[in-house]
Amino acid sequence: MASSLALNTGLYGYGLSYTLGFIGHTCSLITFSSKNLRQTSTGLLFIFLTFANILYQLITIRDFITLYLLIPTIPSVELCRFCTFIRNFSTFTSAWLLVLIAIDRFIRARFPLKQTRLCTCKIGFYSFIIVCICSTLFTCHVLQSEFIYSDVKSNTCGPSRSPITIYSNFYFNIWPILQVIITYFIPSCFMIISVVSIYSKVRSQRNIVRRGKNEKIQQHMLILMISSVTCFAVCTLSYSIHRVVYSRTGVTSATVDQIAILTVFYNLNFCLTFYIHCLASKLFRQTFIKQIYMCIRNQNRQQINNHIHPLVTITRPAARRTTWQI
Repeated sequence: MASSLALNTGLYGYGLSYTLGFIGHTCSLITFSSKNLRQTSTGLLFIFLTFANILYQLITIRDFITLYLLIPTIPSVELCRFCTFIRNFSTFTSAWLLVLIAIDRFIRARFPLKQTRLCTCKIGFYSFIIVCICSTLFTCHVLQSEFIYSDVKSNTCGPSRSPITIYSNFYFNIWPILQVIITYFIPSCFMIISVVSIYSKVRSQRNIVRRGKNEKIQQHMLILMISSVTCFAVCTLSYSIHRVVYSRTGVTSATVDQIAILTVFYNLNFCLTFYIHCLASKLFRQTFIKQIYMCIRNQNRQQINNHIHPLVTITRPAARRTTWQI
């Protein structure tokens, strides 16, 4: 049974993350839909990243309802497997999309002559498809028949700890370590190495002044990438390390409060992206305001046109009826 601290932390933490997340993701999609940003490979990858974060938040609504609102849901094993798969899929995809963004910025900084050939929207889309395929292969093991409700009173599903099977041994002892390494540790290393390399390159060329419009956009894309990487590393590493510990020893009453706090902290990675981008990049703020202004202006223009030039309904005149007299 969860303590009052765990219930309150989860209740208010999830509620805050959903409120901030769905508003922020909507604003991010509006911003990255601008012509200047969506035509860059980095902007396209940020759009995919936003959809991955939305998917994660949508799939965790069931956990919020069941675990913290204490509202019983349909005890479907298939639904539980599907939710677990989508949760793992979205976290893997989100992490490696950040890696793709870091690689994209690394190529632009270190190999500027090759960026027109390697950093294109087409290659970015194909890279996204490859990440989705790898994510599916890596996380699809939770869809097998051994993944069930091991405890009737529990709202979480997974393989039974007793008796020990090959899959249960893998899930409780090997899978947490693999997930931490492949989903969190390796992506963080890629991102940090890319950020350090890009920063050293930019610092060595800071005397070269570039005032072109495209260069300014690329510079602010680098700022967005660094802010996203920082948020990912801060929010996910503590949760992932703690998950390895309690997955091997089992969840006890002493760890329930820790899990609730770290889970809320972990969820911030999927809801704060827009706000961090607004704080970090002036161009992002200006683009967002410009997109909102254009949406309002287009809406008002459409209403004025409908008012001044209403649609005229053209009706076909009735055919005359001719009578013939003999």
